[in-house]
This record gives sequence, structure tokens and C-alpha cells, in this order.
Amino acid sequence: MKYINGENLLDYAFLNEDTLKRPLKGICVAFHGYTDATMYEESPEIARKLGEKGIAWVFPYYSVWAWMGKNSQIFVEQVLDAVYERLQADESLPLLISGGSMGGLTALNYVLRGKRKATACAVSCPVVDMNFNFEDHPSFRRALLSAHIEKEGDLHEILKQYSPSSFAHRLPDIPYFLLFGELDTYYTQKHRPLLVEPMKQRGLNVREWIHPEMGHNYFSGHPEAMEAFCEFAERCFS
Repeated sequence: MKYINGENLLDYAFLNEDTLKRPLKGICVAFHGYTDATMYEESPEIARKLGEKGIAWVFPYYSVWAWMGKNSQIFVEQVLDAVYERLQADESLPLLISGGSMGGLTALNYVLRGKRKATACAVSCPVVDMNFNFEDHPSFRRALLSAHIEKEGDLHEILKQYSPSSFAHRLPDIPYFLLFGELDTYYTQKHRPLLVEPMKQRGLNVREWIHPEMGHNYFSGHPEAMEAFCEFAERCFS
């Protein structure tokens, strides 16, 4: 059943209506990371910056244990349907899919599997291999099993299927902005090549930045990284 619509959207996601200027140039979806239960009453800085440029910024509250499970994907699709309804947005508008950490994994899965075709993708410190996370800590095991428990088959094979390291070679030919932190030891130094190398081998349009002072995060405390993201977004919507 479809529960989310244009009228009740703000119960299920944040939309930067408080700073959004018209005409509408495009829509940016931002997927949060693991255990991030942030809910906004007003536009954070990145939403304000994009809203002033006519870019709608959508932050779905799609579950702190989402990990691109079936329920989270259904939730996200309903949120996006409601966004387009609420904004009376044309389906031809450019759509930028973004996210950090678990949200980066979600963004990459969405551009491959989502109902709407993204025109660009930007991720920060994306999780590349969910089986690594599963082995890393019991909290990941609980969350990953919860996200995918309804699926039949071997859990490790299922997690592999939804890990960007396994489908990087199948990602669509759109512009990508990939942000990594040099201090993010496992994700950047060990897992980054599993995503980046197959994308570059295919000749995809990849802009990659390894920030020398950043750990595992999504722009927090690094305004220059946020500016680079906003510049990428503006080019996507120009």
C-alpha cells in the first residue's frame, strides 16, 4: 500500500522548501548513514546552498538500519513519488542521487536499481563491501541481517549482490563525484579501489577526491568538501 504522498511527505523526509527558489532546476536526494537518526526542522547548510540555486534537497528518513533492504527501497520510492507530487515537478528534471557511508552504498544501489533514472551521483566514504562490515562488528551483523532477512539464500551472497564492489562494472554512464578521506583507513585505502578501478576501466565520468584531512564522514567539518559537492551539483543542473 502507498502511504506516503505529497501532503504527508514531511512526516517521512525533509524537503528544503524553506530555502527553495523557483524555477526548480533539479532534485538532489541525500541518503543518510548508518545509525543517523537526524531529522530537520529547517534547511541545513548544504540544503540552503542548493535551495538558493533552485535545487530541491530531499533527506529521506529511510531507517537507520536500512542497508538497501527491500523495505528501505520501497520507502525511498514512495518518498520520491511524493516529492515530485508535492513540488509538481516534471519527471524530466535532473536527479542527483547522493549519500555518505551506508548512504553512499544506498545511492550507488539506487542509480543501478531505482525506478527513476539518475542523471548524476555523488557519494562520500561509501561502504563498498557489506560482508566486511558484517564481519567487523556485531552491530553490523544485527543491522544487515535485519535489512535482508526476508530474502532466501545465503546471506553473504545476498550482501555481496548489494555491495558496490560487485556491481561497479554495471553502473550507468552518468557523472560521478567520489569523496574519500585519507584518514578513513579501511574504506579509503583498502576498499576504494574495488569501486573506483572498475568504474575507471569502463571509462565512466568519475571525479574523485581523496581529502587529506578527512576521516569517515559526510562533509562534516570540511566546508571545502561541501563546496566541491555543491559545485558538482550545480554543474549537473545547469
